[in-house]
Amino acid sequence: MGERDWLRENLRSSETLGSGMSWAACFSVACWLLWKNRCTFCFRGPGSALSPSSLEFSIMAKCKLWHEAWQAPSPLPCGRGPTTARTTVMVGWTPPMHGWVTLNVDGASNGNPGAAGAGGVLRDWAGNWIAGFIANFGTATAILAELWAVFHGLEMAWKKGYRAVRLESDSQLAVQLINNRSDPVHPHATLLSAIRRKIGQEWLVNISHVYREGNRVADWLSKHSLVYPYGVHEVANPPSELVSIVREDARGVSFERRIVTPVSTSL
Repeated sequence: MGERDWLRENLRSSETLGSGMSWAACFSVACWLLWKNRCTFCFRGPGSALSPSSLEFSIMAKCKLWHEAWQAPSPLPCGRGPTTARTTVMVGWTPPMHGWVTLNVDGASNGNPGAAGAGGVLRDWAGNWIAGFIANFGTATAILAELWAVFHGLEMAWKKGYRAVRLESDSQLAVQLINNRSDPVHPHATLLSAIRRKIGQEWLVNISHVYREGNRVADWLSKHSLVYPYGVHEVANPPSELVSIVREDARGVSFERRIVTPVSTSL
């Protein structure tokens, strides 16, 4: 099969991936981003091109973006417009202010409940790695892993002596549970209380939700936690496979993401 025939066959394919995404669309996106990254490498130098892991992340993110846009519902009939709209934004890790550190945390569970772990990293205003941790919890649910990630991340930041911390998690549910003090009978009430006590110590802690594109380092750590023994392990320096992502975060690499925003209905 010639090169043109190979391209034509993939571009005309009717196959779909397990997630329901069109293979032809994903193939097109991958070709475009590979070519774009190669041109960046050739004309701007190796330091400006995405690493293989980040390139893979970008390809999958754009494929998902295309699929979600294609599946989006049409505007409401009878002249009534939709109350929400999808907007494309650029998302990446953002550094803290001088004098602050950013603590990114993430939890993961393979099965929910299933084999679970977490990871976290402290970085300064320049994106420098200060400290990190990887934890293997054994069996747990996804939300429990997310909450333990917050707990151990705060514990690490406190022990390292930092007193102005911006904590970021890509679990919106975890952030909501921590901020909501009106449910004392929640199944994880004991852990939530322990987290709130840590936040209430003599320091400044701002906790917020971020998209996964801005939490890539913690996401990588949590997904690799299951190869570690049971328990919490400090990571003094970024693993070699993670160095390129840390550097990309530091120089402000961002990714497209489609988000839902409210539409004003006022005249």
